Amino acid sequence: MAPDATVPLRLRARDADDLAVLSAALQDAIVPVHDITFLRRERSFVMAVNRFRWEAPAQLVDGQEFWQRTLCGVRFQGVESVQSRKLDLQDRGRMLDLLAVTAEEGGLLLSFAGDVALRLAAPAIDVMLEDRGEPWPTPQKPQHPE
Repeated sequence: MAPDATVPLRLRARDADDLAVLSAALQDAIVPVHDITFLRRERSFVMAVNRFRWEAPAQLVDGQEFWQRTLCGVRFQGVESVQSRKLDLQDRGRMLDLLAVTAEEGGLLLSFAGDVALRLAAPAIDVMLEDRGEPWPTPQKPQHPE
């Protein structure tokens, strides 16, 4: 049965196959740096993102196509440390465009546009994604060069 595009997503990834599905749902999420937090004592890395709803069809309004974005919480459990490439986590006003979340030896890699990356050291895959609140319309659909 196909997923209902009107229902908020709630996903959990515990292996590489699950993570591929979760990564696809997060592709092109806008991630404000001020909404990224590593909770060292809890061994948890959390982000609040503006997720593009790939699962929701475009709506035609006055001859113009509109898609949807929604607020989404993402939690990575069991995180021991975080390393960044081309990113100053103190640059709180910066916005990132999430391209993919992938598993690698000893952790997870969050790849962003502009060759920015975060590596989360974690012994296992344990990621939760949960949409929060009502989606809002956007006339911009993310584009990827061929």
